[in-house]
Amino acid sequence: MDNKSLLVAENAIKKLAARNGVSVEYVRTQMKIAMINGLCSEDPVQKAYWKSVPCEGDIPTPEEFIAYTAKVVKKQMRDK
Repeated sequence: MDNKSLLVAENAIKKLAARNGVSVEYVRTQMKIAMINGLCSEDPVQKAYWKSVPCEGDIPTPEEFIAYTAKVVKKQMRDK
């Protein structure tokens, strides 16, 4: 994952936190909870998606998830 995409994702989290009057850590924690729910899913489609998300560690960070998902959405929009 390139640093520019991760920086854009980090800034998105900061903006979301500011817009909602909460801390960045709160936003990241809520994202992690949602991501863990997805990672633990038994749905084969969800399992395949989570395996496709590139990450440095065992599971993606919220920034890695945002950056990858944005890339997927951009590609889908271009392909339409």
